[in-house]
Amino acid sequence: MNWKRIYDHISSGGYDVYPIGGHKGACKTPYIVLRDNGAVLSQSLTGREYELLLYYPMDRYAEFEDYISGVKRAMNALFPVLRLAEDEQPHYLDDNVEAYMTSLIYVCYQQHNINRLNLERN
Repeated sequence: MNWKRIYDHISSGGYDVYPIGGHKGACKTPYIVLRDNGAVLSQSLTGREYELLLYYPMDRYAEFEDYISGVKRAMNALFPVLRLAEDEQPHYLDDNVEAYMTSLIYVCYQQHNINRLNLERN
């Protein structure tokens, strides 16, 4: 699982998705910013985090919960490879883009050969 695969998946579901800094101006329609939060290495597993920053026009707050639920349903198609690690964060008003914002954090665990003994013999 990687950033591009998640981006393609969300986009194909009809959502407007942008990389960090990709959306300019006020939020007139809902959109998502997809951010790679980096990875944590634990023994031979890497947990890479992806954060979805959900923006919704500030004059349509009553619809925000339904939008969030729809994004979660769409992302659930990537389970079990990608798992919701931190559910909906507190909503706040982002005056810079005239939108309400919340985020969802997903994690993908992958096994790697880093920090593992190489037991192969030549």
